[in-house]
Amino acid sequence: MSEPEPQELGAEVVSGSLVSTEDTQELTKAKYNNLCRELNIDRQTEKDGYQMFHEVSQRCSLEGEFPHWLGCALFAACRQSSTPTVIGQDAVVRGNCVSLNNLLRCCQMSIYDFKTKIKQWCDMANLPQEFVNEIEVLERRFSITFTLYKRYRSIFDQLFTCPPNEKKPSKYISLNSSRAHGKCSYIKLDDITWRLFLCAKNQKPSTTVDLVTSFNLMICCIDLIYNNVLSEKRADLINPKFEGLPANWMEQDFRHQQHCILDHFCDMTEEARAMKATTFREIISSFMQTSTIYGQRDTMLGLLANENFERNLKSLNISYEQYVLSVGEFDERILSAYDAGDHTGMNDQALRPPVTPLTRKQDLPAATAMSGDKFEPVLNATTNVKQLAAFARITEPTEFVMQAGPEVIAKLLNNLDEMQQKFLAKYTSPEAKSRFKLAKSFYFYLLDQILQAEIRNKPDIDLKRLLVQKISLDIFNITLMACCVELVLEAYKTEAYKFPWVLECLSISSFEFQKIIEIVVRHGSHGCLTRSLIKHLNSVEETCLEQLAWVSNSPLWTMISSASSPLPTSLDVNRNRTAGPLEIFLRKLYLLAWLRIQKLCSELGLCDPERIWHIFEHSITHETDLMKDRHLDQNIMCAIYIYIRVKRMEDPKFSDIMRAYRNQPQAVNSVYREVLIGVNEDGEPKVKDIIYFYNHIYVPAIKKFAIGHLSMTPDVSGGCTISSSDLLLSPHPKERAAQPKKVTQNHSLYVSQMSKNEIQQSPNQIVYRFYHSPAKELQLMNEKVRGGKRMLSFGDDPTPGTVTETKRAVRELPGHLSQIKAVMDDREKEQERELREQVEPRSAGTARAGEHET
Repeated sequence: MSEPEPQELGAEVVSGSLVSTEDTQELTKAKYNNLCRELNIDRQTEKDGYQMFHEVSQRCSLEGEFPHWLGCALFAACRQSSTPTVIGQDAVVRGNCVSLNNLLRCCQMSIYDFKTKIKQWCDMANLPQEFVNEIEVLERRFSITFTLYKRYRSIFDQLFTCPPNEKKPSKYISLNSSRAHGKCSYIKLDDITWRLFLCAKNQKPSTTVDLVTSFNLMICCIDLIYNNVLSEKRADLINPKFEGLPANWMEQDFRHQQHCILDHFCDMTEEARAMKATTFREIISSFMQTSTIYGQRDTMLGLLANENFERNLKSLNISYEQYVLSVGEFDERILSAYDAGDHTGMNDQALRPPVTPLTRKQDLPAATAMSGDKFEPVLNATTNVKQLAAFARITEPTEFVMQAGPEVIAKLLNNLDEMQQKFLAKYTSPEAKSRFKLAKSFYFYLLDQILQAEIRNKPDIDLKRLLVQKISLDIFNITLMACCVELVLEAYKTEAYKFPWVLECLSISSFEFQKIIEIVVRHGSHGCLTRSLIKHLNSVEETCLEQLAWVSNSPLWTMISSASSPLPTSLDVNRNRTAGPLEIFLRKLYLLAWLRIQKLCSELGLCDPERIWHIFEHSITHETDLMKDRHLDQNIMCAIYIYIRVKRMEDPKFSDIMRAYRNQPQAVNSVYREVLIGVNEDGEPKVKDIIYFYNHIYVPAIKKFAIGHLSMTPDVSGGCTISSSDLLLSPHPKERAAQPKKVTQNHSLYVSQMSKNEIQQSPNQIVYRFYHSPAKELQLMNEKVRGGKRMLSFGDDPTPGTVTETKRAVRELPGHLSQIKAVMDDREKEQERELREQVEPRSAGTARAGEHET
């Protein structure tokens, strides 16, 4: 193949235009002006917004309703301006005093459409990363509130009922519509309960930085309103089917005493009770002191009394409106103004479980039997917290760890104290101490498990010497503790302190931190950690590998500068049994990159991922600086596109690659929007989009290798072309086989995939191969698990009832056995038919009894 001209490898941006004629421009401008007049936008912001819209429309194709894009442009212009207030020089109002809800109403745009389109607008308008971050924070906060509102709706409907003489509306006319005065109605009860929660969480934002704490605060608000309804003897509003009602609530002489409903709705009852007695009482007392609400200060009753209710509802509305206008956030009262059907898109989004990273899927615990049900975020969060809280009783190193000696333990505890001080200094929440305490308890547990595993693997080594050696490694203990802190923050869904906040807080490099994750997953995947927490750790490890470890001040670059050039290939790091930290890091990186290349090639219809793999590998081994302060996915996408251009393929375009990339679980738009291309005179980084990076930096560095590597003769069969030079190139990485999974809590029963020629590795091990082993092997395993007690008969001539019982026993095996596939020869298939006459197992696989984790 002759070498193409340099421009043949270049990438072009495909542009389109919505505003194509003068008439269209005039119509668009008129609609935009009307929108600004309706929202009372100042002239400068109006001008900035339309200029932004015009520039984007000339450069990009805007699909869909163009008033939605006008709204996005105007929102961006408003958010980038601020209005000083009379309070002081530093006091400003964000959002140009424009209610986002009013903007959405004027543009006839749903919340879900806005969340989708504003992200696309950030891409097309090349808005600053600071603005993009604000949008992400805004979205996370609203997502938490929306998640809570779904729970609120369910709980409210269990507690209260709409009286027969009051029509329950399907949709409110407006948030502030005038309604007839008088006693509290069902609609107004709903209003005041939800608004009380919104005002309460904004009163002390530091107390509601996570989903679990926010839910506890919400249930405290509902509990208060419920007590007020009981106190007012509003039997017409009470749902008589609620099992938590006081026994004598219908009697005429019923006198209300404080009644608590927390036990009926909270999985974390103790935490909710503690909040009710402290933080929540402080908030309500503050509201009463500032006349935000009126009632009896000592009992917090009387909120719904005829003389207080209307002004309480009005006051809460005014207080919340002032907050929304001052910070430019979503008006979360809008949730109660719509039917559930109006939130279809957001429902689907909220009920979607966390994405599963591509790496280490085989190590995930089996999904629960209820995994087919819709994901419930609050339940998932509280389950995670309860799982970690099970270790809260461990408040000091275990007896096994204490064998290291008092001096070593004293140093260990001193390190933990220093980390706690750093954490408390930056985690601005009243729950900071309890969060760190929980993390420390889990740390003590993991430390014990890890060290005991080390002893099992090295039985001949001196115990105390090993303990002293391991515990004296400061970086090991610091990263292990940091990982436990991250798990606690994730369990509570602490959105304001998402990873990598813990690294910044505790001054840890991401390169050092990624080393501990696999160890924690290995010792936490058998009942200690939930499936979602392990998925989170896998995602964190990928984040370190793909970008954080490649920052210019990372220890990784010191290792690279000291290593021989070029860097080791995938083959080098996989066959090296004495690999050091750099080789182990590269081994993980190569596997991650290969999995992502495979997935992208599959979506793009490219049949030669191995060729692209070699281009990418060359960029790591020979042009390593392409990764400095950049992202793994940037180099992967460029490797795919240079392959396409050298092969002179018409499709896919670079835009197709980016579109396919957005379907990957780790995808974020900043990866292709902001790529480092150098530094300016002041030493500040200069960023451009990925097209610029590809044309001006990547192609000059990789072009020669890519052209030489892809020079080949056509495959006469019409399939993908191959070259004999492939035999000299490094093969792509292979994901290791899945570890045996423990399927019982009380016995050592494991299930794993087994090759046809694999034999037993342990004399204490019993192996049963589904569709292959005789039934008596399952009987022996059954007897061992049951402690020697014979439970079922598996003879060649089954006695009456045996077949039914055996079928039931096998059907009750965990569902993940259905995922295990085996290739069977003709002989095995014949034995399968024989075995089916006795039992009907669910799938192929291997169960092992008596084998302990190593």
